[in-house]
Amino acid sequence: MKSDEQLSQSVARFRHVFWDRNRTDRPPVGIVSDEVFMPIGYLRKKFDRPAVEPADLKADLCLTDYECASAHRKVFCDDWIPFNAAWRAIPWLEAMCGCRVRYATGSLGLASAADSRKGLRHLNVPADRRWLECLREQTLQLVNACPSDCWVSPTIMRGTSDIIAAMRGLTEFYIDICTDPAAIAELAGQVNRLWLEVADMHFSLVKPRLGGYGHIYGYWAPEKTTVIQEDVMGMCSPATYCELFREHNARLVRHLGSHVLFHLHSTGYGHYRDVLSIPGLAGLELTVEANGPPLPDLLPVLREVLEQSRLILYVDHGFEHLPSVLSRLPREGLYVLIPDRFIGSDDEFREFVRRVWRTD
Repeated sequence: MKSDEQLSQSVARFRHVFWDRNRTDRPPVGIVSDEVFMPIGYLRKKFDRPAVEPADLKADLCLTDYECASAHRKVFCDDWIPFNAAWRAIPWLEAMCGCRVRYATGSLGLASAADSRKGLRHLNVPADRRWLECLREQTLQLVNACPSDCWVSPTIMRGTSDIIAAMRGLTEFYIDICTDPAAIAELAGQVNRLWLEVADMHFSLVKPRLGGYGHIYGYWAPEKTTVIQEDVMGMCSPATYCELFREHNARLVRHLGSHVLFHLHSTGYGHYRDVLSIPGLAGLELTVEANGPPLPDLLPVLREVLEQSRLILYVDHGFEHLPSVLSRLPREGLYVLIPDRFIGSDDEFREFVRRVWRTD
């Protein structure tokens, strides 16, 4: 558990450095356990059926994010904001859109909801409101049992393109955007409206704590916040993103306000300038991965983002280059997220911060 003083200091750093983009000794830095990004491992017991249904989500099914993070936490003096969210192994929006949530040992998968392009035009969104009500119940339970040093975050809410790709199947989706973009565009509008309904439901239940909101990336924001994404667009041209999905993202930002960020992978970030140009977008989250460009090669892009906006930099790979890269980046508007396999104790954290930013 983090003390009130620790949380107040971190909240002040997020407000002053990340959101207000003021210069100070260092940006906020969070240390996160890898287990947090593998929520299928939260299961308390073996699941013995081929598919998950809303009725299966009982209190004894899985650990919460807070329970998992507390059990594995190695660093306590960082700026990570503890959170709970409805179990993120469930692809909530995809399930609401009619995709069956299949279970296999160690993973959850999706069965497509439309087996032909013609079928796209006859889908009803949402197709299964049981999942929407289940998400509401799960969120309310977390709100009512929230620990004193914890925030309730939106769960994983994938982007409109990601959801349609799940509904159709990934290969078929890529074919569809070339052969029947009108059908994709029509469905995208329906999916985006569902996305907004789910977001509104969340924030009707979750109220500010210490003057703001938390998120699964471990940050604090003074107003309603989330991180949107369109991961499957990493395989498409920026023009395709702009033609079919950018305006839907812009609508989300207009609806939720100026504290919405956008998640990108270093393996597919070619549309980042088009994302940055969304009016009112708060900034980007970039996850640096092993099969993308080396971290030093991303330095010009990182600088470009920070010169215009804000950046959450999640360094899943390339930590050995991170001190050098950070020393050449602006601190204003930056939040750095590091797995605890690289920094495994409070002493290591303090030494890292001192070495990079020359703090006392």
